[in-house]
Amino acid sequence: MDVKHMRKTIRSAFLISTGLLASLLIVACSSFGGRYSAYDGPQSAFGDYLAARYASSESDVNKAAAYFASALKKDPENTDLRHRTMLSAVFSGQVEKAVVQAKPILVDDPDNRLAVLIIASNAISHGKYAEAELVLRDAKLGPLNQVASGLLHGWALHGQGKTDEALLVLGDVAQAPVLGDLALFHRGLILAQTGQTLAADEALGLALGTGVLTSRTAYALALIRMSSGELDEAKVLVAQRLDNNKREAEAIYLAAKLDEASPPVAVFSTINQGAAEALFGPAQVLAERSLYDLAVVYLELALHLDPGHNASKDLLAQLFELQGRADDALAMFAAIDPDSPQYLLAQLNMANVLFRMERKEEALDHLRTLAETTPTLRVKRALANALQIDKQYDAALVLYTEQIEAEADSADWQLYFSRAVCLERTDRWREAVPDFRKSLELNPKQADVLNYLGYTFVNAGENLEEGFALIRQAIELSPRAGYIVDSLGWGYYRLGRFEDAVTELERAVMLEPGEPTINEHLGDTYWQVGRKLEAKYQWQRVLTLEPDEETDLEVIQAKIRQGLPAPEVKKLASDLSSDLTVE
Repeated sequence: MDVKHMRKTIRSAFLISTGLLASLLIVACSSFGGRYSAYDGPQSAFGDYLAARYASSESDVNKAAAYFASALKKDPENTDLRHRTMLSAVFSGQVEKAVVQAKPILVDDPDNRLAVLIIASNAISHGKYAEAELVLRDAKLGPLNQVASGLLHGWALHGQGKTDEALLVLGDVAQAPVLGDLALFHRGLILAQTGQTLAADEALGLALGTGVLTSRTAYALALIRMSSGELDEAKVLVAQRLDNNKREAEAIYLAAKLDEASPPVAVFSTINQGAAEALFGPAQVLAERSLYDLAVVYLELALHLDPGHNASKDLLAQLFELQGRADDALAMFAAIDPDSPQYLLAQLNMANVLFRMERKEEALDHLRTLAETTPTLRVKRALANALQIDKQYDAALVLYTEQIEAEADSADWQLYFSRAVCLERTDRWREAVPDFRKSLELNPKQADVLNYLGYTFVNAGENLEEGFALIRQAIELSPRAGYIVDSLGWGYYRLGRFEDAVTELERAVMLEPGEPTINEHLGDTYWQVGRKLEAKYQWQRVLTLEPDEETDLEVIQAKIRQGLPAPEVKKLASDLSSDLTVE
């Protein structure tokens, strides 16, 4: 088989799946100062200011914080610089230093949203609940921050023994149009801390029904039932969660604890832990809504309140990587407690980060060690995926086969698809076909599987009519996927239908202009229809693009020098109808 022209329909999907943040965009740390004007202070501070801005642009938050602090010492009356110094201190995890700057800011602006949250969080962390209440009581912080401040206010009151007042405040928070449903969750936690188990169970049950942070709410509810001896009820809840999502980390963790009859780590039992949840919950929602900078601030404050808050560490590590702070992400993942729901997924995420840092051997060693210490199917699957990314197809095949045999009838379509790809990539495409078909049997609407199998047939010159039909189905499911349209165009090329190929490949390039293989295919097709200058332009363009695993630069350069011979044309048993086009 001509593997060179096989479309890589899986691409980064072979990276170990890690959940909610796979689609988030990178946010530069230079947004530290986005709301402020250009620096106009004395020249003695200007060098430090520029160094801080540069460090921010390079995602070096520690240097940025140090340089901003140095600049402020030389220009202490500069309000904008003080804001930057405060925020950069939080971004670098130095909350105590941020408090120093937040206090004078709050004097000038009692409603400064970040200063209020920083000072209140710090006060609660030191058990100064009355001080936190004073700061939070009358602050006007806008809809998003108002919920977090209201939840913190409730915990500050509860910390003083004013539980009834705390519940009233939470009642007000519940009326907020954005994130107000989080109040029910915190009502349940506070009631549980006061020993009102039935009322707590009811509140958390209602919170579960809101659909907001359901995994976290179910986790708290199950813990309460376990602590009160209602093990059967806890098992039912955990089973329901796993039926809904077999990969829910908290449910997997609790299921293991229930099976072992061992107590889970208490995570909602103190004021500080509850206050940390007041920031973690909104942070998770903020991250899902692309408000990443504010989410990072909330998470750093949550960890200041509860340094053992593993859920905050996990989310913060994911955000660090998105902000270009890969080393910080690795360190934060490594800091997650092994006896926590987040631990296993964090270990898999570490491998992902290492892969994206081009540290593949470290990633593979990490996964191999993890597979020895935690030989679950999920870990073995992650290792198989990693081996496949590294083109160690035979080693990956062994693991995929083990998993398919172990899971028997419960094996999912992705396992069969992954094994089929490994077989195809090792020139055993005939052996791969049954796995492709099994994958489609389990999930007939998978455009990637349809495309891969269809293109396998077309590229091999066998089962051509079925191959084109499969590609057509894939296009119907994903009409804007350039790599699938490319399969159709390249199929026409293989049949010698070059004009039809040009039509489809031009459309494919429009859909994915940065894909080198599609551009190369279009160049090849232009050459065959006599558009040789355009062909050379397309091949030259390939040299300017980031190469993928199929790009052979020497071959491209040879095409530019020598052009192409007429290709071997495949024969189709019956004439293809025009409805194979995407128009």
